[in-house]
Amino acid sequence: MDHLHKYINSRLRTNHFIKHMGIELVSISKGEAALKIHIENYHLQQNGFTHGGVTATLCDVATGIAAYTMAPEGKNVVTADLKISYLHPSTANMIVAKGRVRKAGNLMFFCDADVFDITEEGERLVATATAIMVAVDIPLAAS
Repeated sequence: MDHLHKYINSRLRTNHFIKHMGIELVSISKGEAALKIHIENYHLQQNGFTHGGVTATLCDVATGIAAYTMAPEGKNVVTADLKISYLHPSTANMIVAKGRVRKAGNLMFFCDADVFDITEEGERLVATATAIMVAVDIPLAAS
């Protein structure tokens, strides 16, 4: 998995949107991925909470990477469906998403993710998501 960790990190660093968002890979294993974002002012909505779009993006990327670890070699992964439920507003300086593949088919991957506030008091679940990822023949970006 060390090779996969390095490969995914290089893909994240060359993705302009992911780089702008500040998304960092924490861990990766077959069917799982964890990511984090250090929250900055540009991640906040008008009331000072982490914007829902930031949370949704983190879920999308975590489930996509988890699905990618189980996709056939040479395939890329895209989002076919994403549903997110916001449980608590986040005011933490860091949030973490943990994405998992719940069922892997040949080309479709049913995934879920949890997003947590990370504070001195510990973790608090702020959102959950389900996603359907699909393996496609879009060429993989060169690393």
